[in-house]
Amino acid sequence: MEMHYSENTRVYYTNYVRNSRAIGVMWGIFTICLAVIVLVALLQPQWIGDTEDSPGTGYFGLYKYCELFDAGLDYQCIGGIDSFDEILSTPFKAAAVFVGLAAVFCLINICLLLLFFFVKTSTAYMICGSMQFIVGTLLFLGCVIYPAGWNEGAIQRICGDDADKFYIDECNIRWAFILAIVAIFDAFVLAILAF
Repeated sequence: MEMHYSENTRVYYTNYVRNSRAIGVMWGIFTICLAVIVLVALLQPQWIGDTEDSPGTGYFGLYKYCELFDAGLDYQCIGGIDSFDEILSTPFKAAAVFVGLAAVFCLINICLLLLFFFVKTSTAYMICGSMQFIVGTLLFLGCVIYPAGWNEGAIQRICGDDADKFYIDECNIRWAFILAIVAIFDAFVLAILAF
């Protein structure tokens, strides 16, 4: 009877270790995917933009916005990741800082995946999970603060005169903003799984 019990225990333990490694690898892959999502959301200027009903044509990101002044010509873009003074408003600056910090923490978290080779697995998960929780919080702050800057003149020129904080009148939220919101949930789910 005891021999049968130890044989079953060994089989269960072997399956547990194999499954936990597979889940850990998937968690690491999703951690890398989170970093890619956050970097794309940071770098793309497609957070909000015009619609068919908008009085102007253009789109806005965290630190860069592009506007079409004459039909048929190219968009004229203002701002860049290296020119902090050209960012439209203080809420846009704050959102850019928070999302930028989230991207930095994501990249650091990818480097911290190497901890799995040097420390106990539970310790590595706790450290990486804490970083992912910080990433989620920073992204949340960036996404909540960003709409407070929608009352700027450039946005009113494109979206309509009624554009105000947290209301973009005739414009729509674009895919990069939605991607940042998805990244918030992704970061928190990964953090919960790590803990």
